[in-house]
Amino acid sequence: MQNKKGDKKSIELIQDFEMPGVSTNIKMSPDGNFILVTGIYKPRIKCYDVSNLSMKFERCFDSEVINFTILSQDYGKLAFLQSDRYVEFHAQYGRYYRTRIPKFGRDLAYHTPSCDLVIVGATNEVYRLNLELGRFNAPLITNSKTINRCVVNPVHHVLMFGTEEGHVEAWDQRSSKRVGVLDTAFSSITETTQ
Repeated sequence: MQNKKGDKKSIELIQDFEMPGVSTNIKMSPDGNFILVTGIYKPRIKCYDVSNLSMKFERCFDSEVINFTILSQDYGKLAFLQSDRYVEFHAQYGRYYRTRIPKFGRDLAYHTPSCDLVIVGATNEVYRLNLELGRFNAPLITNSKTINRCVVNPVHHVLMFGTEEGHVEAWDQRSSKRVGVLDTAFSSITETTQ
């Protein structure tokens, strides 16, 4: 196929872009140069270099990765939430720190302005690990039994939590207070016949 200038258009594929078993998460680095993929079996991460169309590295874990977040512009700093209640931190050379959280986690996000790694899971508490100070801050307490998802709004830096009850809660990290709730399940409205 040729474009108007006469140059040929081509499709280029990344070599070895596969997992032996199942891929569980896939994310692109903020700079757009690397694709990171976690999967099983055996639990692992693979990093692919987009410009060279090849795999940069592969590392294995002790337990399955539930989710991960990229803490830097490239693949240089990563945080992995694992199924055995551990959060692992990796640099370019590999794992450099591992810490355990009180309850099983389901999701994590990085709040850049406060340097907090936000972890949610099988509890109503939102764990906040401050990466600048190296300690946990007081958890945020929600009205939910379980929190399934968390995300940070990139514009206003508001924390958003998706709960088991079908609510979306918005929290302001500066005041550690809830600023809004959206009931997406409409309080589980059911029609009864009489």
